[in-house]
Amino acid sequence: LIPSDNGGWLVDETPPFLESAAKLLAVLALKERTGYKMLQDNRQRTYGPPPGWDGPPPPHGCELYVGNIPRDMYEDELVPQFERAGQIYEFRLMLESSGKNRGYGFVKFSNEAYRAIQQLNHSEVRPGRFIIVCPSFNNCRLFIKPIPRHVTKDHILEEMKTVNTCMQTHTHTHTHPHTEL
Repeated sequence: LIPSDNGGWLVDETPPFLESAAKLLAVLALKERTGYKMLQDNRQRTYGPPPGWDGPPPPHGCELYVGNIPRDMYEDELVPQFERAGQIYEFRLMLESSGKNRGYGFVKFSNEAYRAIQQLNHSEVRPGRFIIVCPSFNNCRLFIKPIPRHVTKDHILEEMKTVNTCMQTHTHTHTHPHTEL
C-alpha cells in the first residue's frame, strides 16, 4: 500500500492474500465446470477421477511427470493444457506447506499418455516458461538397514517372501564410499 494525495491508500500490487484467494476461486471454478473431485492432503492436491468413472484406474504407464511448472500456476491453468491431449483421469499437484506448488506434479490419462508427451513436452505455458512432460516411474522403495554382513541376499529374499507371497523384488547393493568389503 502506498499513501495517496487525498489521504487514502493506493495498491501498487495485488496483496499476496488476494492473489491466493483469486487462485483458489479459479481452482474451485474448474472443479465446478468439470465435476471432478478434488482432495488436498499430505502436501498434494488431487484432481480426479472423472465423474462417473466406472472401473479400475488406468495402469501405471498412463501416468506422466510434469516438471518446471511455474510456482504460481495451479490446476485452473494446467488442466486445460492437458485436456487438449485427452481425458485426464487424475492430476496431482505437489504443494508446499504454504500452499504454493512445488514446481512439479503428475497427470494420469485414461489412455492418451503418449499423445500428451508428444503434444506437451517442452510446451510454453507462460512466456518463456516451458514444462517438461515425461513418463512417471514408480518410486516406491523399501530400504532395510543395517543388515549384518553375514546375512546373504538370498536369505533376505526368503524372509521377505514369508511376509508377502506376491512380492516382486529388485535388489540394489549400495555401499558407503568409505566401507571396505
